[in-house]
Amino acid sequence: MAQDIDRFDDDTDSAVRTFPKGTTIFREGQASDVAYIIKKGRVSIYRVLNNKRVRLGERGPGEMVGEMGVITADPRGSNAEALEYTEALACDKRLLQTMLLKSPRPVQLLTGYLADRVRALSGQITDRPSGDPFLAVCRVTHLAWQAVARGEKSQLDYAELSRTIKDILLLSQIEIDAIFERLAKLHLVAITDIKGNFPRKNILGATKPGPSFVKERSVRLPDPDKFLAVAKNVSRDSRDRQDFGVDLEFCDLGDFAREAGSSPDVIIKKIGYGEIPEKLFFFHKSASREYIDAMGPEFFRQARRPRLTAGDLERIDDITAVDNATLQEAFSVLGFHKVAVLAAMAGDAARDKIYKNLSKKIAGVVREEAAALANLDDDEASAVEQELLERVKTIKGLVS
Repeated sequence: MAQDIDRFDDDTDSAVRTFPKGTTIFREGQASDVAYIIKKGRVSIYRVLNNKRVRLGERGPGEMVGEMGVITADPRGSNAEALEYTEALACDKRLLQTMLLKSPRPVQLLTGYLADRVRALSGQITDRPSGDPFLAVCRVTHLAWQAVARGEKSQLDYAELSRTIKDILLLSQIEIDAIFERLAKLHLVAITDIKGNFPRKNILGATKPGPSFVKERSVRLPDPDKFLAVAKNVSRDSRDRQDFGVDLEFCDLGDFAREAGSSPDVIIKKIGYGEIPEKLFFFHKSASREYIDAMGPEFFRQARRPRLTAGDLERIDDITAVDNATLQEAFSVLGFHKVAVLAAMAGDAARDKIYKNLSKKIAGVVREEAAALANLDDDEASAVEQELLERVKTIKGLVS
């Protein structure tokens, strides 16, 4: 097959298309005007049903994607996404029909039969194999526990268990967390969190603990023999059973932070400072309603900044949390050059705040000098940064 592709490629160089990793090659519902023979890379095929991604399979070199829609003239019945850099040969409807017409008659009949069969099977695909995700999670958990149970100290790794549940039940991490939170409240499972932190260095090189986070989490079944029986009763008697449907296309704040190599605490600060666009973040609808009801309407009518602490000021970008009057007082003592050094080393949000707290004329002078500081001396920059932060702390009464 690879040799056939190479010969086809030699004659139709213009038909070769490239797709970077993560590129959507086609979407469900689009017109099926072209199929692709994969020459290099891998492609994921999936559908999105009830806001959930249902994985149908992968295609690699020598395999074709999108051919059924072209043959049947139906709209795309699935989505295709490049899992890595991919090169593919585009085959339009005319080319595919020509290839089929040159095939023996039995092959043509078999192709038509297979196309009808695929169409029928695609219509039967559902987004999850179980109508009761709560009970399904309990069954998977019980099976996993039986595989590791060796005594009172037995436990399941929560992350590994979650991955198993995702693979089997097509649930998202948010759904899994919600179910285990419910199980914990019912005392059907015992969850233990092992916390850690990201050590951080300040501008003087000293290491200090950063924000804490859950490093590991373990799950234990206090009464494995009665676990499933109680879970079945809870599932049967629950009249207000939740619909846990959320899109696997989305990730929660913890997943976002891990993907970015950060921590939820830092991401929350960046959201508050306006450094991350709001369109990237969503709320789980039913959980949001419960939280709104619990907090009451007065809670959401006004936002109050938490009291500033000395630990909030470790580098220049942290001045976004400082009030304007304090910054103006600190800048007036530092002078033009030092403020220009600060502007040159600051991030976008902090730099904007620096300029906004200077008069229009002074801001122009500082902006020009900051632009001229192409080769900023690291020692000078650290010293000026430290001086500003110490002045702010002194003004705010954070240090004695």
